[in-house]
Amino acid sequence: MSAGYVMQLKNPSSLYFGKIPARGDFVKSAAGIKVISLIDNWVAQGMEMLLAEPGWKNYYDSAGIIDFLFIGTHKKHGISGQMMPSKDASSRRFPFIAATLFELDDALEFLPLSGLILERHGNHLRALVQHAVKTLDATDVLAGLNEVQLDPEADYQQIGDAYHAYLGATSLDGMTKSLGLAGADTSLRHMIMALGYLLQPMLTTYSIAPQKGLSLPLPRDPSRLALAKSFWLDLIGTFLSRGELELSIFSCTHFGNPKLIMTFNGVPPNIYRALFDEQAAAEYLIDISQSAWVEECAMQDLSTIKLSSYLSHGDLTLKQVVDTFRQCFAGL
Repeated sequence: MSAGYVMQLKNPSSLYFGKIPARGDFVKSAAGIKVISLIDNWVAQGMEMLLAEPGWKNYYDSAGIIDFLFIGTHKKHGISGQMMPSKDASSRRFPFIAATLFELDDALEFLPLSGLILERHGNHLRALVQHAVKTLDATDVLAGLNEVQLDPEADYQQIGDAYHAYLGATSLDGMTKSLGLAGADTSLRHMIMALGYLLQPMLTTYSIAPQKGLSLPLPRDPSRLALAKSFWLDLIGTFLSRGELELSIFSCTHFGNPKLIMTFNGVPPNIYRALFDEQAAAEYLIDISQSAWVEECAMQDLSTIKLSSYLSHGDLTLKQVVDTFRQCFAGL
């Protein structure tokens, strides 16, 4: 990630669709018909898979709102939105989704800072979606969803500087505390090493997208969430420059814990099911918090011994972590 931050998000357009209690059937915006069709097809296939589970209604009804971002590593468009489990006036279940489509110059430059750049937009959209699935008169909120724009006051240089200041001021111990890992059976050291070992093959087999997704912890404190997301995406971005990958990034409370969930092969229906069904999540997602296996790899891989040793020091800054991670796993 360069220090120039010349990125710009352009030509935003808003859309919404799905079911809400105030209406007896499917609702959708007049704009974004092609994108609506693509996402609707994904959700419909995912719902069909979820319906095969006997307890699907409980899974669905207990899930919360899901933040998502869809971008291609070398594409010029992105979609940022919110998906909320919902139902229509007859209690037929189907989520309500609102999103903004936008153009961008460099997806890989945008990726690490995406959570920070879209934070205000996401908060505004989330509030509207949550209102839409509760109100019995949705006229005003649906009109408002037609007019949602990206944050016009976003200063990308300032956002980038703030992220780098965070990296320099936050230690491994501080990040561990923020993620609620202190005293847990897992360690941030294991997770960081696991990311490298799992994704390093993408530098050479970049034409083949990983078929499994990743699940990473996020803070419970909403004020720290976007920065932590940026840290994880910054590390992951180390391995993405060569491949034509379709990235799907979700953040939500996943079975009681705040999670960042990421896939590299678009949005197959099983990732939708994994957002609601714990068994499907275990099959399709690699839980980075379960990474004690890295110890054996670390002892055998001379190129990562330096990073493994550094990560044993709790006072190491996240900037030092990112720099050493890139050097050890990618030679950058």
